[in-house]
Amino acid sequence: MIILPIAYAERMKRLLGSDYPRYEASFEEGPARGLLVNTSKVETDAFDALFPLPTRKIPYLEIGRRLLSEEKVGGDPLHAAGLYYMQDSGAMSSVAALPEIKGRVLDVAAAPGGKTIAAALTAGQDAFIVANEVNFSRAKILLQNVERMGLTNVAVTSLPPRDFARYTPESFDMIIADLPCSGEGMFRKEPQAVAAWNENINAMNAERQKEILSDVLPALKKGGRLLYSTCTYAPEENEEIVAYLIEKYDMRLLPPRESLLAATAPGISLRGLDLTNARRFYPFIEAGEGQFFALLEKRGERIYTTKSIPPKVSINEERRVRDFLSRNLSAEIPVINKQGEDYYAVHPLARTLPLRYLSEGVRLGELSGGKFLPHHNLFTAYGDTFYNTEELALDDPRVTEYLTGLEIDARSAKEGYVAVRVNGHTLGGGKAVDGRIKNHYPKGLRIR
Repeated sequence: MIILPIAYAERMKRLLGSDYPRYEASFEEGPARGLLVNTSKVETDAFDALFPLPTRKIPYLEIGRRLLSEEKVGGDPLHAAGLYYMQDSGAMSSVAALPEIKGRVLDVAAAPGGKTIAAALTAGQDAFIVANEVNFSRAKILLQNVERMGLTNVAVTSLPPRDFARYTPESFDMIIADLPCSGEGMFRKEPQAVAAWNENINAMNAERQKEILSDVLPALKKGGRLLYSTCTYAPEENEEIVAYLIEKYDMRLLPPRESLLAATAPGISLRGLDLTNARRFYPFIEAGEGQFFALLEKRGERIYTTKSIPPKVSINEERRVRDFLSRNLSAEIPVINKQGEDYYAVHPLARTLPLRYLSEGVRLGELSGGKFLPHHNLFTAYGDTFYNTEELALDDPRVTEYLTGLEIDARSAKEGYVAVRVNGHTLGGGKAVDGRIKNHYPKGLRIR
């Protein structure tokens, strides 16, 4: 049983009034579980028919599903194939509130990747997203999730927020800032957040949030939009931050999409400011963990970026890479760039940003000894367009063999590089030689 800190409970009683008993009763229920359907790989209706566990549609997000099961999904082949990403339905609400996602987007504190993935899938190729995480170990987890989902409009960085203001001033049409907070909305899901709470934590986090926002806001264009969110209920970290952005930076608070209104409570107005367009997600209104979000606009004329600059790769190198691609898959890749020894399929808008990337787009592979060696990300992003495939059913024992890293029999694949697919969706790649498929599924992803 979760015992709330006395000072926290008293504040929530003042904040919620007659709704407090409903909030308290929500702790008797288990945490809500949800998932995002990867519509770059599968249509929602097809996913619903294929997914083996019970779900319910999220009313405010077409690609969102509430998972009505406690069963773990880590070893699910459909998860390995990147058909979905686990995300709490409360966390979905902030990106779902956006009227549109377009142009260049910076997710400044992106790990483990839920909001980046939701934005990338919602926008499609209308947006290019830089998913940033300053903590390098968490940035590698972020990159792994982006690669598993096969997203073609996302790049990953691990930079201090101030670097974006320094190197890319007024370059982003939108900034997503889901910032570190006291985690009060996660108390039901993460008891360690309860143990870590104290009466000073809200003020400490508020100062940190202001610092990050002050560092990154110069990278937002005039007329650009900021999606600010936390997973806490503390006004110091929520409405007070919105007020700070309005008063210090002359930003304008915008309304969310109408579909979010019924699922959330209005923000708390203060100091004469009407902050009801900021929204609070409570588990007693809609299933999910706690969330706060606000959409603000930087004053000025809104103009989207459409220009791009040429990639830095030699004609000979690009020819050799494209020769491999044209022989093995039908996908059209408009821009190829080189980063270190690797070649990337790059969104055109990526090349306007002079940043140090962990990944500039889809990692295609590298040239070695005159041969092109494909990367796992090539298969996760473009595997469904490979000419040479090995088709597996969900109940085929070769699925488990492949995901554990074993060689498998080639029954439909010809000699050469092959996309290994389950129910028509790519798990990864390999190379068929003499009737066997040498397994190229990454060691770090293999199930045990």
